[in-house]
Amino acid sequence: MSESTDPQTRAIPKPEEMPWVISYLHDDIQDLRQDLRTQVGAVNNRIDETNRLLSEQIHETNRSLGEQIHETNDRIDETNRLLSEQIRAVHKRVDTYFLWMMGTLVTITGVLIAVIKL
Repeated sequence: MSESTDPQTRAIPKPEEMPWVISYLHDDIQDLRQDLRTQVGAVNNRIDETNRLLSEQIHETNRSLGEQIHETNDRIDETNRLLSEQIRAVHKRVDTYFLWMMGTLVTITGVLIAVIKL
């Protein structure tokens, strides 16, 4: 180990040198504080930029999802409309077939009754 780093072998500064040493230490501490402030400011700026970018991406994603949901809802509405029309058409055909069947049944019954009575 070097003598300057060993606490037992370091020379104790003279009293007239103490203000000079303290002044340099004070300047070094002030420089370190300024460097720390600069680095903290840079980190804060990076955090702010990241937050801004994330907010933009979230907004864009929400907008995109909103459009997709709207398109999906439109497709569902169109499918419901088409199905409703098809169901109405099937009901109409079933009603028509039922009426024809009932008419045919009544006619056949009338013919059978007429044949039996003859």
